[in-house]
Amino acid sequence: QLKLSNIQLTPSHMYVPSTEPSRDSTSYVHDLVQTAMSTGKGKNKVMHGAPQALIICSSALRVVELVKMLRVVTKRPVAKLFSRHIKIDMQKKMLEEGAVDVAVGTPNRVLRLLRDGDLKVNRLKLVAIDCWQDEKMRVVVDMDDTRSDLFAIWRDVLLPASKKPDYNFKLRLM
Repeated sequence: QLKLSNIQLTPSHMYVPSTEPSRDSTSYVHDLVQTAMSTGKGKNKVMHGAPQALIICSSALRVVELVKMLRVVTKRPVAKLFSRHIKIDMQKKMLEEGAVDVAVGTPNRVLRLLRDGDLKVNRLKLVAIDCWQDEKMRVVVDMDDTRSDLFAIWRDVLLPASKKPDYNFKLRLM
């Protein structure tokens, strides 16, 4: 059972860019991630498995769609984190061996990689929750199979990390 008091979301957790990307733009996600990555405390030391931007989506199809849009934002590969047709061991190896600036994934896979320690939050500047609606007009927070994992990511990983002074990421609904 999830209670509002467990979430403890405050305005200081929210990301508000100095220049708001246009919602009409087809490159909204691209602009948002690029703006987030260009702000903050200088260049963070590149670490394996530690992206600067993490986008959480409702489905593997949406992850693939966003990854295609975001490839131009970074010189490094964009991590695709979902369970359909991609084994978790392959994703763990990719995070362990390669530097990643942007990771896009479904709540279940992101949560599992976070809990296993393969996906790290120490470089995060932006955590974006993709509020894209599926054909049934549901978003990631409405779906029974994604909601509990999404809130567990916040409650168990991101909220405790946000209380540490050396972590400086923001949350954005998009």
